[in-house]
Amino acid sequence: MLDGEYDVLVIKDTHGEIDTRGKDTYRHARAGAYASAITSDNETAVFFSGRKDMEEIASMVNADIMLLEGFKSSSYPKIWLGDAEAEVGNIVMRNPATGEAYNYIVKEVRKERILEKLPRIDCGECGHATCSEMAEAVADGLADIDDCEVLKRKGVEVTVDGEVLHLNKFVGGVVESTVRGMLSSLKGAEDVEGGEVVIKLPSRR
Repeated sequence: MLDGEYDVLVIKDTHGEIDTRGKDTYRHARAGAYASAITSDNETAVFFSGRKDMEEIASMVNADIMLLEGFKSSSYPKIWLGDAEAEVGNIVMRNPATGEAYNYIVKEVRKERILEKLPRIDCGECGHATCSEMAEAVADGLADIDDCEVLKRKGVEVTVDGEVLHLNKFVGGVVESTVRGMLSSLKGAEDVEGGEVVIKLPSRR
């Protein structure tokens, strides 16, 4: 089971009404409430008026894994169960054993977590064509995240609105030489060797 180790969100695609006709939550929604909720000691249910797409639902829940039942037309990887032929794309497994499906899902989560730590600029300096490819190698135990040359490099650091922008070796060199050249022409900054330089850009509007 995935629960316990990971927070799992399961979304099922269906048709028609979900809430029970005649219940208070049903009547509240029909009366115009944007959402109605019911909670007890063991569970909580929230009903929204209208259809919510899966990404919007996922944004409401901080889950590690989102499992979908249905949603054949989505672009997400699909594990197909049953004998019927599927006229849908991106099927990664057909009728797998439970353990096989579990291992696939866990590996994908591990890859995503590793990829979040990588710069995602696909510079190729680590020997892998893309950061996604490196994340898979790390997940398989064939590489280490410390193999990332960009993360190891101690060079110029560019931060925009608090977020660090990872730079490959060439771009980092261009930015550093450009900033140093600009500062050398400014009175009081001619001899700056290192440190933090803050540049605030005005709005283009």
